[in-house]
Amino acid sequence: MRNLLFFGLLLGVAAFGWFVRGVFERGSDAVSAGADVPIAKVARGPIEETVRARGIVKPAPNALVRVGFPMPKDVSRRIRSLRAVEGDAVKAGSTLGELDMADLQAALQQLRGDAAVVERRLDALRVLKPQEVRLAETVRDEAAVQADLADGNLERGRQLRDKALLPPQDYEALATQSKVAHARRANAEAALTQVNARFDTEIATLEAQLVQAQAAIRNVEVQLEWGVLRAPFDSVVFAVHQRAGELTSNQPGSPVLTLLDPNQLQVHLYVDETDFGKAHVGQPVTLQIEAHPGERVSGTIARLLPQPVVQENVVYYLALVDVAEAYRNLLRAEMTTLAFIQTGGDTPVLWLPPPALRSRSDGWYVRQRTASGVVDTAVEIGARGEGRVEIRSGLSEGTEVLLDR
Repeated sequence: MRNLLFFGLLLGVAAFGWFVRGVFERGSDAVSAGADVPIAKVARGPIEETVRARGIVKPAPNALVRVGFPMPKDVSRRIRSLRAVEGDAVKAGSTLGELDMADLQAALQQLRGDAAVVERRLDALRVLKPQEVRLAETVRDEAAVQADLADGNLERGRQLRDKALLPPQDYEALATQSKVAHARRANAEAALTQVNARFDTEIATLEAQLVQAQAAIRNVEVQLEWGVLRAPFDSVVFAVHQRAGELTSNQPGSPVLTLLDPNQLQVHLYVDETDFGKAHVGQPVTLQIEAHPGERVSGTIARLLPQPVVQENVVYYLALVDVAEAYRNLLRAEMTTLAFIQTGGDTPVLWLPPPALRSRSDGWYVRQRTASGVVDTAVEIGARGEGRVEIRSGLSEGTEVLLDR
């Protein structure tokens, strides 16, 4: 009984071996015959080589602007209100904060009242001057008429005196009357000049006082304008350094807020030293921002920095990338990105798709179909691009190779 079991076991093992061998031989024949095995041909064309690099979004040198109340030196005031918090998007000219300026507002009201009094007095003098001048001119004209009349009487008296028709004492009286009339005319002319001079002086004085009052008003208005903090450009509030209720620093322009110009964000790419020589200013870059996985952001290398950056014993160099304007609204400082730098050229080379290549300890090879079956052919590869690998030696253009299933 034991022998029968042993014989049966041997028979089963032999049958299984025969089955496995048949399957293997049929599979080998299929590969050699090319049944259902995809192939690729060695082609010639340019390869767009892609360099990958990690990056971080950073503000450009002029992207961060510290703003504060432009108060004079050694003047400290309490912040009455602060309307901005971190992350707020603000428009140019919008109010960000205000100082407590109640004393200056009261002083401004007093100065405007004083200026109004001066202005009313000035207006009154400007109205009164022509009236007073006309009155003085009337007195002068009347004195001139009286002087002319006295001169006529004196001339007639002289003629009568020469004919002995007028006593000498009467002629002397006429001469005295003429002198008095001329004196009155001179006095009237002097009064007219005095009226003009007095009004001109008073008006000029009040005009100067009004200019001084307006200058004082403008000075206070400027100080009140200093008490309002406005956004100098469209920006995002990056940091808040002071809060409502606190006293401002006594240094002019001490920062209350830091604003970020969102159009001045750049991507700092950490390019491995082995790939840095392939990067050049002006090269296109495609960015994959981790915060926006569905977006493909385009940019251009703006600068290459010479200073090395060593991280975990690996040397990197920084490439600064300007992001296309259409995508800048997606960026925030310190976001991480994965960049693809297109470094290939236009020179045609031999290439195969990556699935056609296999690797082993001594290098790369491909599988070719021959009359005697499938053989392995060693190849030397070069640049790699999206879907293309350069074949530097081992194959010629048009050669068919098997793809890895």
